[in-house]
Amino acid sequence: MCRVSSTGIDDCLRRNAKGYEHSRTTRSTIQILYPASAHIVVADTKPRNEPKKHSGLVLLLRDIGVAAGLVTLVLLAMFTYAGQWPPLVVVESSSMMHGDENLSHVGTIDTGDLVLVQKVDRVDDIVTYVEGFTSGHKTYGDFGDVIVYRADGSETETPIIHRAMIYLEANPDGISYRAEALQDLPPGKWSCSNPLATWDNLTGTIYILDVGYSGQPVAISLQDLPRSIGNGYITKGDHNPTIDQPIRSAQVSLSWVVGKARGEIPWFGLLKLWSTHTLKGVAPENSVRNLWISIAAIVIAPILVDITLTYREKKRIAKKKEDRSTINKRREKDGG
Repeated sequence: MCRVSSTGIDDCLRRNAKGYEHSRTTRSTIQILYPASAHIVVADTKPRNEPKKHSGLVLLLRDIGVAAGLVTLVLLAMFTYAGQWPPLVVVESSSMMHGDENLSHVGTIDTGDLVLVQKVDRVDDIVTYVEGFTSGHKTYGDFGDVIVYRADGSETETPIIHRAMIYLEANPDGISYRAEALQDLPPGKWSCSNPLATWDNLTGTIYILDVGYSGQPVAISLQDLPRSIGNGYITKGDHNPTIDQPIRSAQVSLSWVVGKARGEIPWFGLLKLWSTHTLKGVAPENSVRNLWISIAAIVIAPILVDITLTYREKKRIAKKKEDRSTINKRREKDGG
């Protein structure tokens, strides 16, 4: 402290000037010796950048874009696997269901299912029921492949999705057929009304025994097949008591086959059937229930995920602020 008198004002001013120069030199020295400390103090006084907040519309558009991108990727993957467009068909009727209670089962083809259809190019691409019984090849709850075909090659009628039972080849005699797959089938699994028939010379009616969930025989009347078609598949719905030939279609030529069934999305085809009024019969009660549950889950799941992520982000920010406050208090304590 400088005491000012009438005779010492100049001395006091000189001492104040020296003190100011000393104080400025000291501060400069501290900044040179401890530059990090000076930087930390300044940095702590700057406002923190808070996370950018987006409007609800932006978040909604983001979610829609992500969902659309995922759907596009899934459809592209299906197209690549199926080799044709569209890769999916909707099952309109109950002809492939297993059981008589009108209840659907995952793993079988039921009313309202979406089925992925893979393109076929050769006869060998399709495994029939008879071949599958020998090799153990099963799809959708029974032996052999399920195929989608155009009845009598029609381009206007809705394609049929049924199981390929056996492939017949017409012999040159114009009367008999041959079915090479029968030669590997156990004798008790098939028979023929013609006792002299062999796998390469078939006439009369062929019987394939103990077929499907009901264990009933399947009769194939060879004389009723149109000879003009020649070679082709005999087909049957798993739920139907009789084959498709010749009432619904002639034996199915390979050129009529749209593809073979590979994979399913249960229940969701009901939405299309309801909207286009193409549902044949009554939809399985459990399929309708499972459909609404699935839709609710699809709608609610993103909301729950968004709420969870928002909560975790807020918790992280709060923890970060708490840690920063603790550090500042400790510095103040150390500095005091």
